Amino acid sequence: MFLKSLQWRLVSFFCLVTFCLIIPIGLFLNKQVEDSYYKKFIDGIDFGFANWNIDENDNPDQKELEDELEASGNLFSANDLNKSYTITDKNGKSLSSNDKDFLENPGLVTGILYKSDNFLRAMTGEKGNGKALEKYGNTEFFDYAEPIGDYIIYFKYDKDDWIDIIKSFNDTIFISLLVALVVAFFLGYFLSRTITAPLERLMNKAKSIAAGDFDQLLDVKTSNDEISKLTETFNSMAVSLKNTLTQISSEKNKMETIFNYMTDGIIAFNINGEVIHTNPASRQILGEEELTENFDDYAKRFGINYSIKDALYLSSNKSGEVTIKMDDRAVRVYFAVFTDEKRKPGGIIAVLQDITQQERLENMRKEFVANVSHELRTPLTSIKSYAETLLDGALDDRESTERFLGVINSEADRMTRLVKDLLQLSRLDNQQLKWNMEKMSFVSLVKSAVERMELEALNKKQVLECHVIGDVPNIEADYGRIEQVVFNLLSNAIKYTYEGGKISVYIGKTKNEVYMKVADTGIGIPESDLPRIFERFYRVDKARSREMGGTGLGLAIAREIVEAHGGVISISSEKDKGTEVLVRLPILQAGSGNVIV
Repeated sequence: MFLKSLQWRLVSFFCLVTFCLIIPIGLFLNKQVEDSYYKKFIDGIDFGFANWNIDENDNPDQKELEDELEASGNLFSANDLNKSYTITDKNGKSLSSNDKDFLENPGLVTGILYKSDNFLRAMTGEKGNGKALEKYGNTEFFDYAEPIGDYIIYFKYDKDDWIDIIKSFNDTIFISLLVALVVAFFLGYFLSRTITAPLERLMNKAKSIAAGDFDQLLDVKTSNDEISKLTETFNSMAVSLKNTLTQISSEKNKMETIFNYMTDGIIAFNINGEVIHTNPASRQILGEEELTENFDDYAKRFGINYSIKDALYLSSNKSGEVTIKMDDRAVRVYFAVFTDEKRKPGGIIAVLQDITQQERLENMRKEFVANVSHELRTPLTSIKSYAETLLDGALDDRESTERFLGVINSEADRMTRLVKDLLQLSRLDNQQLKWNMEKMSFVSLVKSAVERMELEALNKKQVLECHVIGDVPNIEADYGRIEQVVFNLLSNAIKYTYEGGKISVYIGKTKNEVYMKVADTGIGIPESDLPRIFERFYRVDKARSREMGGTGLGLAIAREIVEAHGGVISISSEKDKGTEVLVRLPILQAGSGNVIV
């Protein structure tokens, strides 16, 4: 954990550099001291040999060598406390020495001499003046060996002579090292803080950005160094990232709003066929609170001959559009493949459209065309047949001619009514009908219509009565259109009520509406036919309705007119027990001329 921090790694680096600088300096100074003392040692020996009184060519004996060394010891500096000489024969046998260690322990001589490279070279007749710090036991020393005739003079210089100086140097170096390490530590710490502190601020800012906080920017120093440039770049990146994420979030919210409120259902499957996204419309269309099944499970359940492999791979030529049936509804499903960043198939999106109403309207259109064709074909066939009969010679028979012309006239009237009703419906659908809105008495309109229909009711021995309940206010409406609705309802009630039956008309008001209810004791309407009673050309008893001169458009026109006035028309009925039709229209607001809806 310690070395993972950049700051402490920098501090460690400074300390390590300091250590690597001080230690070699100490070793160098130690070597320089040793070299200095070694040179002093060698120079003393060279000076001694250059100034003593023995001629090596005279082959001096042991006694002469001892006397001369005793007398000239100062020349060789061999009489110092830590310097000594030893005279041996060519075989290394010690003959004479002033080394106190050799004198106290003669056994050391052989051990030391035979381990000395300088002495071994002297035994071969060469000067043994190679620099080497020899060691025997705990004793370290420089040595020198010089062959003189049949003898070898061996000089030894103990390290104790300069060990104190070395220790003093080392103590100084150690203290310097400690001071340098402390200085390097604090210098490295403060210097590294100038680097790591901005980096820590960048790191904390990066964490804030990762948490979604883009508002706080870092202060940029005026030093214009790399850290400042990095801070500027980071601030620029934060602002750019905030703008980008804001745009992405806005687009995401927009898409989610579209998905959640679009009427088409959306189901997204991944490459394994698992559901990864749905919208409320898809759950409503399928009638499930949660969609958790696999794509192939849905395909099997709804009989879709389309698998996830067909959508993801181009090996199938099957269409990406199917229509499924669900109870009384029809749903069209479109399939589309979406890809990942590598343009490889990532899954499939199924778009569900509830086309129940569309199919119902299409069926109604087809039925409407068929009904219009049938309604027009029947009178045209009759007209053509009677006209052909007249042309074939029936004109001579006046009675037949009058009867045939009566049929032709009746069928022409029927076609005229049909075309007129169709034109009126067309204008209502296309909002091309002009409305003559005026203040009027709803009671007077209904009573007038009832009075005019009384004769027709009497012809069928029916009772037609009108009741006004309470004080009924005025309304604003198109008099002629509302009158058309009332006549249509009264006419239907008279037509489909048996002789001797009763038809009651009630006029009243509720809080914000006036109403008219037409109740009869007629043949009634089966419950299964009630939902379709306002459809165009729909007849409960087609043959009987056609015989009575109906076009099958009266109630459809009545509903369009009532709804155009902001009202409502409804029917309740029971077969063979009569029918009740209720019309509700908004009341004219007092003093404003506006209708309350």
